[in-house]
Amino acid sequence: MWNSYFGFVITFIVIFTVIPYVTSLVTSWLGHLSKVMLVDNLGNSSQLVIGGLGVVIHELGHAIFAYLFGHKVTHVQLLNLNYRQSGALGSVDHRWNDRNVYQMLGNFFIGLAPYYMCSLVLYLLQKYLLKAQFSITSLTQSLSINNNISISMIFDSVLDNLKSSFANASWEMMILYVVLTIMIASTGYDLSRNDFMTVNKGILPWIVVLIILGSILYVINVRTPIINGSIYFVAFSILFMIHAILSIILAMIVIKILGVFNFI
Repeated sequence: MWNSYFGFVITFIVIFTVIPYVTSLVTSWLGHLSKVMLVDNLGNSSQLVIGGLGVVIHELGHAIFAYLFGHKVTHVQLLNLNYRQSGALGSVDHRWNDRNVYQMLGNFFIGLAPYYMCSLVLYLLQKYLLKAQFSITSLTQSLSINNNISISMIFDSVLDNLKSSFANASWEMMILYVVLTIMIASTGYDLSRNDFMTVNKGILPWIVVLIILGSILYVINVRTPIINGSIYFVAFSILFMIHAILSIILAMIVIKILGVFNFI
């Protein structure tokens, strides 16, 4: 599929459009359930007490990418303490020029930004709090064009990374990591309908850019480094999604336990 022009371009588009969209959508669905469970078990105020950090990271992701793509950011509220009046835990208002392709395609990244921002923060927490050493060698090898990837291999890679994450950490750092993970994953991954509407506004210009870029890369015959880069992108996308899902599930379990004991 990489050898023909149409196969190369279509695969290029699928990898850098469909994979980010689908992984974010799946994670967001579970993230929404986590937020609902948070409210149902611990009350509305828990969205600030427990999930406030996740909300801040979520909105910060929107804001950073809005600035990066040249949007006019008119209002940023990372955490709304009076959310009962407006119904929004946080918000980022931005405008863009419909004639500016760069700003238009930026909507794709701005909408998905919280997913990647939360995943990045959790990765950094593992790296610096737990002194984790990550390896995706087995996963990237299985994603090569001559091999098939299996669900068991994906989970093995994730579990190996999780084991390495806790291997060298102190109990204090592990507890801090778990607490921060719960605070982030309980609310941060929940992409709203408006977030996906923003993503949809940027899909068409992003696909056009990918078609042009893919065509250029095919003509100048740099397929091999693109294939290798795509393999790593797919590998990290899978790892990020599964790690996000596991983090959200952990948050949901703790929320349920706290709800039973009426912790808040």
